[in-house]
Parts: sequence; C-alpha cells; structure tokens
Amino acid sequence: MQVRQTAGVSFQGASGLIGSLRQFDGLQGGSFPLLAVDVESGWQLEYWGGGCTLLTGYASERMLGNPDAWSLLCPDSSARSELLLKLAEVSGEGVVHDIRAADGSARRLMWWPGPAEDRLRWFLLGEASADAGHGGSPFAADTEGETLEAMFSHLPDMACLKDGDGHWLLASPAMRQHLQLTRYQNGFSDAELIGQNRAAADFLRESALHEEAVWQSGEPLRTEEVFMDPQQATRLHDVLRVPSFDRDGRRRHILVLRRDVTELRSASAKLELAGRVLDQSTDGILIADASHRVVMVNAAFSEITGYSQDEALRLDPMLLTAGQQDEALNRAIWQLLDSQDQWRGEVWNRRRTGHVFPQRLSLSVLRHRGTGAITHYVAALSDLSSSKAAEERIATLSTLDVVTGLSNRAQTAQHATTLLDEARSLNEHVALMVVDIDNFKVLNDSLGHDIGDQLLRTVGERLSAAAGVRAVIGRLGGDEFLVALPGLRHTAEAAQAARSVMSAVAEPATFAEMPLNISISIGISMFPADGDTFDTLFRRADTALHVAKRGGRADYQFAMAAMNDASLERLQLESSLRHALDHDSLRLEYQPLVELATGRIVGIEALCRWDDPLRGAIPPNVFIPLAEESGMIEQLGGWVLQTAARQLQALHEAGHDNLFVAVNLSARQFQRGVVLAQVEDALVRSGIPPNKLELELTESVLLHDGEAVMSTLRQLKALGVKLSIDDFGTGYSSFAYLRRFKFDKIKIDQSFVRDLIDDPDNAAIVRGIISLALSLGLDVLAEGVETEAIAQRLRHLHCTFAQGYYFARPLRPEMLAERLGG
Repeated sequence: MQVRQTAGVSFQGASGLIGSLRQFDGLQGGSFPLLAVDVESGWQLEYWGGGCTLLTGYASERMLGNPDAWSLLCPDSSARSELLLKLAEVSGEGVVHDIRAADGSARRLMWWPGPAEDRLRWFLLGEASADAGHGGSPFAADTEGETLEAMFSHLPDMACLKDGDGHWLLASPAMRQHLQLTRYQNGFSDAELIGQNRAAADFLRESALHEEAVWQSGEPLRTEEVFMDPQQATRLHDVLRVPSFDRDGRRRHILVLRRDVTELRSASAKLELAGRVLDQSTDGILIADASHRVVMVNAAFSEITGYSQDEALRLDPMLLTAGQQDEALNRAIWQLLDSQDQWRGEVWNRRRTGHVFPQRLSLSVLRHRGTGAITHYVAALSDLSSSKAAEERIATLSTLDVVTGLSNRAQTAQHATTLLDEARSLNEHVALMVVDIDNFKVLNDSLGHDIGDQLLRTVGERLSAAAGVRAVIGRLGGDEFLVALPGLRHTAEAAQAARSVMSAVAEPATFAEMPLNISISIGISMFPADGDTFDTLFRRADTALHVAKRGGRADYQFAMAAMNDASLERLQLESSLRHALDHDSLRLEYQPLVELATGRIVGIEALCRWDDPLRGAIPPNVFIPLAEESGMIEQLGGWVLQTAARQLQALHEAGHDNLFVAVNLSARQFQRGVVLAQVEDALVRSGIPPNKLELELTESVLLHDGEAVMSTLRQLKALGVKLSIDDFGTGYSSFAYLRRFKFDKIKIDQSFVRDLIDDPDNAAIVRGIISLALSLGLDVLAEGVETEAIAQRLRHLHCTFAQGYYFARPLRPEMLAERLGG
C-alpha cells in the first residue's frame, strides 16, 4: 500500500463534541441532521448540521450565534418553553415536537438526545409522523454506546473507532465489508484480525503503522493511500486519523475515516484536461450560471472582446449580442435559446472599447439531468472581423467619429436609447451628460485645427476612461460630447460622477510643446425624473449646459422642472438690462489702486454696477456675460469708457490730476472691432490725457484672432493709453504675448494673492510673476490684498501696486472724492 501525506489537519476541539459532530457530518456530505447546544448559556446553538437545514430550511449562518434562533423554530413563546423543557429533561428516548419551518409550514420532528460533554449536548433530528408519540432512538438503542454504534452503521464510507490499545470498538458497514468482518468481531486487535483475514493483512499492518505515527505526533493527520482492492484494481483513499487523549495524556480513542476518492480524482483530472483544452481553444468561451452570472471565460474570450477575466465575471451574458442594430432580434435570440436550448448564427458584438465587430456565436443551455432546470449557459464565439464580407459590413455600418474614434451623433443617440431601454427594464436611473469644452473655439482658432483635433481626442479618451465600461460615450459634433451613465441610485451619485469626469479631463496636457489647462462644462438630466426618451433628456441636458456655461464655466448643472422658469427669467433680465442701458440706469464704482512703496492712491479701477428696481443689485458676473451673449456688450463697454473718462476728468479738475483710471475690456468688444473707436471717442469727449487711461485685457482676448488683436493694440498704444494684462496666470498663460507686445502692467490674480502667506506654491507663483515683470520693465499690481501681512510681503517682493479691501472697498464717485480729499 502506497501512502501520500497531503496535510496535517488541526481542528479546534477535534477530540471534543463539536469536532466529532463535524467529522461525522462531513463524512456523509453534510446532510446528517445533527445539532449541538450550550446548555449553560441559554441553549445557544453551537452546531447546526446540513441535514438540519434540509429539514427546517434554516441555514447554519442564520442559526449559529443568533439569540433568536429558537424563536424562529418556535415563534409561540409557550411552545418554545415547552420544547426546551422537554429537551432539558430527555434522556434515552426521543421527543416529538412541532416547529415552524423557514417557508412558514409546520413540521413535526423527532428529537433524539446524544451523549453530553461538559456543558454541550447534541441531538439528532428526524421526521415524525402526524400521530407519533414519544419514541425510542431511530437506532433502537438505549445506551450512548449503542447510539454511537447506530450512527456508525449509517456512515457510507469506511470508518472505525479504536481504543488506546488498538482494539476495534466500532466499524462502519463499508469497513466491515472491506475486511470481511462481522459486527460481533468488535473488540479484536489488529493482530487478531490479521490472523482471521490474511487477505487484509497488508492493509491492516500499514494502517497500524500510520496510526502509531498519529499517536506519536498527537495531532490529526490526513493522507492519501493507494492500494489494491480484492479485484486487483488500484484504488485511492483519502484517510483522516484523529486521536484523542484523556486529561492525563493517556491514549483514549482514535477515529479513522476513509473515503474512496478514486473516481473523484479521475473526474478532477478530466476537468483539468477540459480546462486546458478550453484555454488552448481559439474560440472565445463564456460559461454563466442560471442567474446569468458569468462563472468562467477562457483566454481567447478576453483576447477577442478586450475584457479581462476579472472584468468578464461582472458582465451580463446578454452583452454578447449587445452590438445588434435590431434590439428586437437581440431579445428573440435569447428567447429561442431558453425554449430550444441552442442557437447559432452571426451577430454583432461590442468590444470593451465600444467598437462593434461581427462574430459567429453558438449558445447552448445545460440542464439538470433529474429536474430539467437550467443550470448553465455556454457561449462560444469567434471573431469574423478579418473576413472580406464582414469588413464590407463593418464599413457599411460604421458610424464612428473620425477625429476621436468615439461613436458619432447618430450612433450615440441609438446606444443611449438602448441604454435607457435596459435601465427601464432594470428600474435603474441614468444620468445623461452633455459635455462642452470651455473656450474651445478660441483655442482652435488661435492654435490651429491640428491641435484642436488633438485636444478633442484627449478629451474623448479621458471621458472614456473616467466614465467606465457600461457608459455610452460619443461625440455630438464640434466640441460637444455625450456621456450616459447607468446604474445610478440618486442625483448625488450623478454629481459625484460629474466631478470625477471634470477632474479627469482637467489633468495637465501639452500640445505642440505648449501646456494648456483644459476645463469642461456639463449639463445633466436624469432618467426617468427629467424625461422618458433620449430626445427629451438631451434637450434638457443641453439647456442645463448653457446654464452651467453662463454661471462661469468649468461647472455642472442639473436640468430641473424649474429650468423653463429660469429661461423665462433670463429673457426678462435681458429686457431689464437693455432698458437700463437705454435709460442710463447703470452706475460706476471705483476701487482705489495704491502705490505700495508710499501708500498713496495713484489710480482707480472702474467697476460697473446695476441696481434693478425689482431685483435689487445684480452681480457683474451675471449681467456682463448676459450682455456678451445678447450683443449688448458693445453698448455697455462704450458707456463704461465714456462714464469713467468723464468722472476722471472731474477728479482732475478737483485737484487730483495724478490719478489714472483702469477700465476692463471684454473679448467681445475686440471681436466686434469697436474698441479703438470707443476709446478715441471717450478721450475726445472727456479731454483726459491718454496716459491716464489704462485698458485691462484678459488673456482670452489675446488668444482670439491674434494678428487682428495685435494690430488694435498697436493702434491703442499709438494713442498713448496704457495697457495691462488682467488676472495673469489663471488662463492659458504664455510669455509669448509679453515678447510680442510690450504691455505696461501685469495684474496678479487675487486667487494667488489671497493665500500668499500660507501657500508656498502661490508664494512662488507671485514671486515669479513679479520677478518676470520687473525684468521686462513692467509694473505689477496685486489684486485682493486684505491684510497688512500680505501688503508687507508684497512690498518685500517689490510689487509696484496693490488693490483690495485692506486699502478700500469699491466706492461711489462722491465717496471717492471725499476719500481723496481727506
């Protein structure tokens, strides 16, 4: 007999009651109805065998450690007390008592007691007839030894129990048959049995040697033993030997459990061979259970579809036909499969990237041999992309965007509609996002269409990576994309997803050696709250996108029922702004600009204010974008220039002729080509010296139509006015503009100044801008100075000018005159 030791087995309490019950239960496949209770801790269940689950429907996970376990079995408190009282008093005879099964039905069970050990006691459950009374053990035994012997008689595998001296106490029927023993030969030693059965001599000697080794080690041992059966066939046994000792360490019993695993090992070898065949197959194989949960895919499946094995385990097998243009055909395929158990044909599938490809697909159903219930689905697929016919069909059906490789507008709408249909059937929520790249037209016109295309591809790739494999992503045209995210539970998840997408797109990028900051705006509609069809959801998301862009860009907005009211409010606000311009109802406030070295006010910045009679004060970040989008910016910008120049002249006449006024110019004013004429007109009407007028331009102005802007700037410079760059460092900053044109001043944005003391990065940026400006002979103005500490730090860095609440808030003209007079 050949022996292979496979593992040393260590069971907590293996020689105790729980360990013994677990060993007995495990021998016969976990279906023995055994349970054990701790009588000293309120009859808490300590063991619940698989057979108990079969009888009652309650799984061990629900019963063990559950203080309400007995309440499940006996919901009625009086019946429960009666049962526990009977079990506490029962000795050799069984107890019949009704319990409530997990399905709600009443079950009559016979409870037979087993021997107790310390505070634990075990019971054996069995079905009882409706008229059963208190009966004896099912083994017709009165003593604990006879009960244990009866249990051995029901074990299907070879098992024996020996005492510390090697005498046989109990043997299962399979063991007695193998050794040609009778039940009355218990009590013999191995040597005596060898004398009676020479054929089993080798078997008994080898077993005795291993048992002695177990006694010596004092630990359970599991081995695999190879021997010849009486028919001279090779058999393989899995053998577990468990010793037990008394309190003084003397040998007490040894339990030997043998299971013939010859067929099991053969089946395992066949399964391994089948697995190797699947792995070597060039066809993709997917196996799913009856609940459509994928349990296995082979390497070819991953290679064909692009899904890794881990990703494939989370797929829905119905996605194998998700590339079908006809959704009705897709459903029909799976209906035929369930009714006919097989389906074969050529269909379209979708790879992980979203690209569709033609495949030859074979679907099969596996059913239980006994009940006929579906147990598994098997899919075998092969890629037909390389065939000429498939290539022609791909070319015909291809609806991808040529720039980004994403779905184009038509296919995106179709995929999104399919996604909505799936969400409707699954009762899921979907977020439909319309995405727009901020300032894309300015970038595309100024940097060239090649870089613009690179930017579109980068944004498309980042959207795909951030949205996930279940999302529908496509380019709608221009700089607009669509992202549809399924499986959401509420708008908070959609908001989190939008922030994640924005963050992913905003990662630094370099195009033609030029670093660019990318930002996007997003409009979001929710299915089914905001609509039931793709067209409705798209319209509302698109409206929300415009709201997001009006709010300052780099933001997201949800479409809500009040969106129409918001549109009406915008029209009314636009009408009120036009009325205010026509009737000179706007006004200017001025924020002093201070020379840091002396603390003197040397200039003022003109800030436009609008006090609407009905709405009150309207913030500039609301009405200025409204003026730009509605075309009123030309009129508004001209009014600001005229008013600021006229009021500066009044201050000059009052004795403050050293002051200059700074006026912000909009990019739309440059686009309309009216800036030069408006500046000339303001200078002529007011009579102020040109060098007392400073025009502030944002970097977005410089990016638009570069040569035309530069020509206008040169003409303005020829007039003698001053030019400064506003909010330097926050946009698409490039020192190239400083080389191409000599500005007079750079304004450092308040976002850097505010954290100058506490943020080392901002401090480095401010220091670098000041150093750059001074080296180029430019003045520097810091915005947003609110504390003495910041002002002092700026003086130390040799910053020229500053403005902010530390020096003064924006003042009306009369208050400014008082301040200057003081």
